Amino acid sequence: MGYQTYQPQTGSYLFNVRFKITFLSTKLRKMLGRRVDMNQKNGFTLIECLIALSLFSIVLVLAMNLYLTCYRIYHRQEYQVDVEQNARVILNRISETLRRTDLSSEKLSLSDTVLYIGSTRYYLQNGIVHERIENGTNNLGERISRFIPCLENGYLTIRVETLPYREESPFSLEQVFYVGGE
Repeated sequence: MGYQTYQPQTGSYLFNVRFKITFLSTKLRKMLGRRVDMNQKNGFTLIECLIALSLFSIVLVLAMNLYLTCYRIYHRQEYQVDVEQNARVILNRISETLRRTDLSSEKLSLSDTVLYIGSTRYYLQNGIVHERIENGTNNLGERISRFIPCLENGYLTIRVETLPYREESPFSLEQVFYVGGE
């Protein structure tokens, strides 16, 4: 038995398949573009890539510089707000203690930089102002460089000075209380 070969005719199925494949490949070539010619000027040159990279680098450096500047300003402001709040908390707490204490019986005294109001004392130790009530101690404020109470002519003056932020001047807050007397 020998093999028989099939010869398609023009109206046959195989001819239609070949025509469709050829037609699709022609369409595909048109969609993907024509043949690549090395002499054509398509794409980017090395100089264009370097210029684009340089411009991108400049924009990136400027953006980072702006970000770091804003971060430094934010950090400085956060520090200043924190130390100002600490100084205000200290003075408010002393004010509350003065209002609660009956000062008619000489319960107010000073010893160097320690303020005694009744059984409560306020003092600066290691950059922190402490409030000691009998056996308990509260930390009222941190980053304090000076705590100066002064009692003259029935007036209690308290000056609180905070630690400066880097090379800036320190923040200081002073409050005067009338405690009666002479």
